Amino acid sequence: MRIAYEYNLGLYFNRIAEENAKKVAVRAVEGEETLYREIGELSNKIALYLLKQGVRRNDVVAIFNDKTALSYAMMIGCLKIGVAYSNLDPKSPIERFERMIATCDPSVFFYSSNEHTIPEEFDSKAITVVDYSSSVFSKSLDEFSGALLPDYTNEVTGNTPAYIMFTSGSTGFPKGVVISHQNVLNFIGWSQKTYEITSKDVFTNLNPMHFDNSVFDFYSSLFTGAAIVPVSEKLTINPRRLIDALNVVNPTVWFSVPSMLVYVLNMRAIKESDLMSLRVVTYGGEGFPKNQLRKLWKFWGERVRFVNVYGPTECTCICSSYDVSEKDMDSDELLPLGHMAPNFYGIVLDEVGKEVSLGEIGELAIGGPNVGIGYYKNPEKTAEVFVSDPSVLSHTQMVYKSGDLVKQDPETKMYMFCGRKDNQIKRMGYRIELEEIENAFNAIGFVKEAAVIYLDNDKFSSKIIACLSSQEKEQDKVSEVLKKYLPSYMLPDLYFYFEHLPKNQNGKIDRLKLKEHLTK
Repeated sequence: MRIAYEYNLGLYFNRIAEENAKKVAVRAVEGEETLYREIGELSNKIALYLLKQGVRRNDVVAIFNDKTALSYAMMIGCLKIGVAYSNLDPKSPIERFERMIATCDPSVFFYSSNEHTIPEEFDSKAITVVDYSSSVFSKSLDEFSGALLPDYTNEVTGNTPAYIMFTSGSTGFPKGVVISHQNVLNFIGWSQKTYEITSKDVFTNLNPMHFDNSVFDFYSSLFTGAAIVPVSEKLTINPRRLIDALNVVNPTVWFSVPSMLVYVLNMRAIKESDLMSLRVVTYGGEGFPKNQLRKLWKFWGERVRFVNVYGPTECTCICSSYDVSEKDMDSDELLPLGHMAPNFYGIVLDEVGKEVSLGEIGELAIGGPNVGIGYYKNPEKTAEVFVSDPSVLSHTQMVYKSGDLVKQDPETKMYMFCGRKDNQIKRMGYRIELEEIENAFNAIGFVKEAAVIYLDNDKFSSKIIACLSSQEKEQDKVSEVLKKYLPSYMLPDLYFYFEHLPKNQNGKIDRLKLKEHLTK
C-alpha cells in the first residue's frame, strides 16, 4: 500500500533516502563515506534484527553511540518500527547510569567494545546487551541482506515516542524527556526552512549524541538529504587538529555550545582562512560571552550567517532563533532569544501563574505541537511542568514551564533571557539573577570565561562567588572594572581563578563541579 504522506519519521526517511540514494549521507573526517542507499539498507537490517529479538512498537532501545554510520542507522532502524531510542552517556557515574537504565528499561542495549566499557557493577541480566562492533552482530545483520521491511512502519503514528533524552548533569535524578515523531517532523520542517538547507549542505556533528543539541545535527542533515560529519570527542580536545580535519571535509553548518567556540578561540586555534565553506554558525545551550563573540565575528562575520538559538530539551531542541548582525557587536548585552518559531508560542508568567505585561520579567512557558510528551515513567515531574495554559479556560492546552526567566521587548516582542528561577537569589532585599553578573564579566575584554555561583553553607555563608579564567587576576582591578556594569549589591564577595573553567560532558561550563571544588 502506498502512503500518501509521511506521518512518521520512518516513512519520511525512506523518501529522503530514495531521492538521495547515491549521495553521501555520512562523511567521516578520516575520508570514509556512506551513501544514503547504504544507510537505508543498514537501518532496514537493524529494524528486522530488532523485530527478531522480540522488540516491538513503544519499546525502548538504549545506545552508547559512537557516531558511526552504523550507530546512526540504529537510530533510524528504531524509528522505522516505532521503537524509542535513547542515546546514553557512556561516561555517566554508575549510579546515574543505573537510574537511566531503570527508567527507560530497554529491551536491547547496544554498545561498541572498541569505544565503550560497561560498568562492572551493572547487572544486565534482564537486558539483551549487544556489542555492535563485533563480528557476531555483523553476521546477524547479514542474515537480513536484501530482505524487505514489512509494512510495520506504516503502523507507527505521529504521537509514537521517537527518542528519550535524559536531562544533563552528572549527579541527581535524571529525567527522561520523551519526544514524539510528530514533534521531530515539525522540527525538521522548521530547520530546513530557517537554515535554507539543501542536499549540498554538510553538517558538523560536534555535539555528543546524548546531548539534545545533537538532535539538530542528526535530523537537520540525514532527514533533509544533506551530509553529516561525525566528530569524535578525542578530536575536539585538540582545537587546531579539529579545525584542520574539518577544513578537509568542507562543512557548511556548524552547531555547538558557545563554550566550544570560546575554547577554540582561547587556544588561538582559528584563522580567518579556516572553514571557508561555512555559511552558518549557530549556537545555543548557554549565552555567548560578547567579548568572545566579537573575536569570532572578526574572523567570519562578513561571510558567515550567525544564528543564536534557544530551546529546552523538553521542546525538541530549539524553539526560537535570532540572526546576529553587526549592530549586536556594539552592545554588551546578551543576544536576544528571538521570536518563537512557527508552531510554538510563549507566555511569560509571574510567581502565581498570571501572564505579566510586556517588558516585565517572568517564567517562560512554551506551547505548541513541538512541546514534548513529558517525562518517561515520571508522571509526578511531568505534572509539575507540563501544565494547562492558564490563559486558556475553554479547553486543555498544554504548555511547558521552562524555569527560564525572560522578558519580552515591548517594541520588537522578542524574548530576552534574564536568568533561571533556580539561579535567582535574594540579597539585601534585592532579587538578583546570577546570569546578569556573569554577563557583566563577559563584557570585560580580559575575561576569557566566567561563572558565578552562590553558596550558603558552613564554609561560605551567603556568598556570591565569581569563578574566572582571566588575563587579569588582581581582585581589586577586576572589581573596579565590574563596578562600571553592576550596582554594589550585585558585586561578588569572592573571586577564584582557573586556567580553564571545567566543562560537563555536554561542553557547557559545569557549575556543579565548581561548587564541589570550592566546598572541598
